[in-house]
Amino acid sequence: MQEFVSFGLHVALIRQLAWLPRGYDLVPAGTVVTSAKLRSIMLALEEVNGPAVLVRLGRHLAAKEQEPVLTMLRHSATPAVIADRWRRLEGYSHARARSEFSIAGKSMNIHRGVVRGQPPARVENLLLQGFLIGLLEAVGAENIDATILPSHGPAIRVMRKGRMNNKLEFTGRGLRFRINWTSFEPVSSSYPFMANMPGTAPSLGAQRPIVRQLCAILEQDVGRSWTIDEVAAALDTSGRTLQRRLQQANNRFSDVLRMVRVREACRLLYGTSLSVGEIGFWCGFTDNAHFSRDFRRLLAMPPSVYREASIGHAGLTRA
Repeated sequence: MQEFVSFGLHVALIRQLAWLPRGYDLVPAGTVVTSAKLRSIMLALEEVNGPAVLVRLGRHLAAKEQEPVLTMLRHSATPAVIADRWRRLEGYSHARARSEFSIAGKSMNIHRGVVRGQPPARVENLLLQGFLIGLLEAVGAENIDATILPSHGPAIRVMRKGRMNNKLEFTGRGLRFRINWTSFEPVSSSYPFMANMPGTAPSLGAQRPIVRQLCAILEQDVGRSWTIDEVAAALDTSGRTLQRRLQQANNRFSDVLRMVRVREACRLLYGTSLSVGEIGFWCGFTDNAHFSRDFRRLLAMPPSVYREASIGHAGLTRA
């Protein structure tokens, strides 16, 4: 369960156990929940209630929990963005288990593997399937079907038209599964934290209009793995034209994206108690080294030092 240990997600998972049958009994007050302990809790849940309860738990976690990382995942624009963010979270948190996604039309296939050690546990895969179902529902996927794809034999129905199969039974780890939906209506929502966030940040300065337009698009979802073609489409132009206009303004797309991400990181370092790791993930960086390198490039100090300085000195320029 290592991917649920980083950034407080294991705490979120434990909080949601109270929603399930016998949840309180499984986590006595004062219990220190390690990765091994969390797995044993999930095993106990499955033994008492059957495998469907883990899918339900993951779905409920995605829909209800307010941990910052989960909030960000729920603000994904499309199923493809959900997949991209989850892959990045696995890498950022150095999870042993990794997920490969294949998305075509209204279908998402997931194959679970590892970078080291044993394959991910069955309880982990069931929990993740429910979690992804909940995230897809949150961003606008409707009438979801979900199936486990065993190595041999027919697919195993987990959900049909949004309704759980509470008599779910199967053997094996459930390393491969598929999620389908009949329609997708994007849920419109503003990017959390960006608007009205107090804090200090490097100024945009007297930038050309095209740079300010580009920043306005990127700031709508600063944690997204933007491509220049995606932003160009939002600006009703082509990637080649946008690149040429940025060159005329003495800028590059990658530099503007870095500036927007670092500006958001500055706000969060000053205005929240999120850890440096959470902030780096939130702002779209692939790992802490990437975050620290880009932050130093613009501000000549690491994020941790910036946080200490911004709290200790009121004279820094406000964004």
